[in-house]
Amino acid sequence: MASKTYSATVTPLLDDGSLDKEGLKKILERNIRHGLTGVFLLGSMGEWGSFNADFKEEYVKTACEIAGDKMEILVGVNATSMPLSLENMQRYSKYKFDSYVFMHPAKTSALDPVKSLLKVLDAADRPVYYYYCPPNNNIILSLPQFEEIMKHPNLKGIKNSSSNMWLRKELLCLRREKGYKALFMEGQEWAVDEALMVGCDGMISGMGALCSKIMVDIAKAADAKDWDKANELQNLFIEIFHGVYGIGLTNIWNGQKYALMRLGLCNSAFTIAQDMDCLTDDVKKRIDICIEKYRAVLD
Repeated sequence: MASKTYSATVTPLLDDGSLDKEGLKKILERNIRHGLTGVFLLGSMGEWGSFNADFKEEYVKTACEIAGDKMEILVGVNATSMPLSLENMQRYSKYKFDSYVFMHPAKTSALDPVKSLLKVLDAADRPVYYYYCPPNNNIILSLPQFEEIMKHPNLKGIKNSSSNMWLRKELLCLRREKGYKALFMEGQEWAVDEALMVGCDGMISGMGALCSKIMVDIAKAADAKDWDKANELQNLFIEIFHGVYGIGLTNIWNGQKYALMRLGLCNSAFTIAQDMDCLTDDVKKRIDICIEKYRAVLD
């Protein structure tokens, strides 16, 4: 499969907030069975800002032991400051995985974002993906800034979660004109068919823990240039997205974890990044209906 598919996975937790190692194993083994290229740990969907350093290292270590020789593993080094991101890189460097992922913290300082990213790229002992997500941190880069980043030999790719179609096309043009090697990965679930159609290399999706099979099927349809099939699967992806998360994304963390729990893939819907009282009985009913309706395409 030419198009790459990565799950920006949830972090499965037990009700006491500790790592659900059994659930993690089940989720990763299912993703492997479905044919995902890899998994991205400690991203936005992975609640990276909710855990202390020891928990995050335990998570990385456990995931690498489960899947390190079976799929690509990308590890987020996100932190609230540059020194902490570099410290995370150093701390995780002893484990076997493929790439780091770096996203700038929320814009609370006057640090130059390009200089910060270049510092990470210079320090990394393995390739780095840049997670570009202005809705999370309000950091918006210009095309010349992107070009400066793309020149760096340690940049493996960019996860574009900006929801900006203009930027997607301009970055593809820039890569083509300059001969840069960085991969472009779509980060928005509702746009992966369009992104693959115009030339992006794959997707890194927050619905990947639950919908890995659909993601792989979209990629296969895109590789075959069967755009009608890709669009059909994309619409299915969005329907499940709405059923699990809610139209207003009111259950973006606990909704997916509840769905995974109902499929027997983790032990709890508990999340630290979201109030659990929004997982009401009505919401659970909505998710149950969605899971039953689409069970055959989920697994």
